[in-house]
Amino acid sequence: MKENGNSPGFPYIAEHIFAPIYPIIAARIIKESGIKEGICLDLGCGIASLGIAVAELSPMQIYAVDMSQEMCELSKDKAYRHGVTDRVTPVHADVHDLPFPDGYADLVVSRGSVFFWKDLPIAFVEIARVLALGGQAWIGGGFGTTELKEQIAEKMTALDPNWSNDSKKRLSPENLRTIQEAGRQTGLACHTVHDGSGFWVVISKGG
Repeated sequence: MKENGNSPGFPYIAEHIFAPIYPIIAARIIKESGIKEGICLDLGCGIASLGIAVAELSPMQIYAVDMSQEMCELSKDKAYRHGVTDRVTPVHADVHDLPFPDGYADLVVSRGSVFFWKDLPIAFVEIARVLALGGQAWIGGGFGTTELKEQIAEKMTALDPNWSNDSKKRLSPENLRTIQEAGRQTGLACHTVHDGSGFWVVISKGG
């Protein structure tokens, strides 16, 4: 999924501008969720930057899911370059119709993709379905730290003057409420994490 359709290609942005945020986000999710083993799905993964960061910080098996075949191929290439091809598997699929059985994933992560999902309630129902008991899903658009967000905003605005306004819309209170409501409609426990750089809607499946 692209941060902005008017920006340079997503692979370039993820690899060269957004790269520092993923290890920080992955470390926080692992720490706060307490989930360090099992299966992790990275939804709308782009080039699987977040999923690969999870793989580098834990022994989890990662399925990097994207509806773009090109992104799946690039995910495979990046996993190879990071030495985690044995634990990162690209999956060509849509978040609204995930090809996994019920209760399959211990952890679900998705950064920056949720703003482009066509039907949030359906997507969240699918996420809830594939979550295992005791599992968590972290869905949002944080940048890791306020400092990193500012650095990225400066670089992205230089590339695309509209980026800052588009980013504010994605992270707006209205957008947050819409995503929160989709999370609550799953019937699972749902809370929001603010890290100063954005938000994460977290759904938990009690076990």
